[in-house]
Amino acid sequence: MVRSWAVYLVSLLSSFVFFLCYKMWVSWICLIVILLIPVLSLVMSLIASRTMTFKVQCPGNVLIGTPTNILVTTGGIASYFSFCKLKLTVTDRMAGTTKKRTFVINDKGTSKIPVDTSHCGAYSYDLSWLTVYDLFGLFFTKTNVNKFNEILVKPSPSMPDVMPDMYGFKAKNLRKSKQPGAEIYDIKEYQIGDSIRSIHWKMSAKKDTLLVKEPLEEYGGHSRVILRLTGDRDKFDLHLGQIVFTSRFYIEHETSHKIRIIPPDKGEVAFEIESETDLERAIGKILRMRLPKEVIEEKSEAPVKAEETRKEDSPDAD
Repeated sequence: MVRSWAVYLVSLLSSFVFFLCYKMWVSWICLIVILLIPVLSLVMSLIASRTMTFKVQCPGNVLIGTPTNILVTTGGIASYFSFCKLKLTVTDRMAGTTKKRTFVINDKGTSKIPVDTSHCGAYSYDLSWLTVYDLFGLFFTKTNVNKFNEILVKPSPSMPDVMPDMYGFKAKNLRKSKQPGAEIYDIKEYQIGDSIRSIHWKMSAKKDTLLVKEPLEEYGGHSRVILRLTGDRDKFDLHLGQIVFTSRFYIEHETSHKIRIIPPDKGEVAFEIESETDLERAIGKILRMRLPKEVIEEKSEAPVKAEETRKEDSPDAD
């Protein structure tokens, strides 16, 4: 706006000099027009601020690496002879960083604000102020937009180095069955309230006491998928993609499991996964976690220990 006023003052001075040197009707018209420009600019600025319409379309979820934009649509009578600047605050919740950006919208229509999808995470886009300028840029009015949107950049499923093997992952255990005709059962002494139909007559005759059958059934125990939080975003994106692939593999094979998140400075967090809905909920919570700052290791460290650290950082299942 300072540059616009500087240009206007130079134009006003030039027209005034022209009027002094050439006192004809042309110089009068030029001087009057130049003097009326601030009045016209002020009127346009006021009309623009009162008639400007503003609409934001923001995607909620997007896959990592997918080109995505926030659509900003402006309208109104004044949009033809005005322009506006939009102040945007972008917060990366995983990294804990904040960036402020400004976008210029020149005319009526839909403008695109690019979204950074290079890394997984939860990103909040806070559209705070909309500044509307007149066509000459001499006056402006501010409008508090107060639009808050969150975009989750989700990982792309990635096959781990070792494919999950169902052998040994689905633990077989026994629990009480609600079906009395189960093939597996235990024997216990009769207690008041037990059904007479469940009495094991042959065993009761041998033991000379009433014994009943307690039906049992097999069930699968929990497998565990471990994810260690790291400040290396490329490594974290890869590991989280492997977690998603492995978890979906378990879901397809009807195996309940846990996703264990191990932060470096506090206790672990576990998510029970039995369906795709549980997985989506868990991924959403993981993407909102704060990643630790990466610790730079000494170069004199032995290569063997560096290899061990690399293995510890990779996701594994047990």
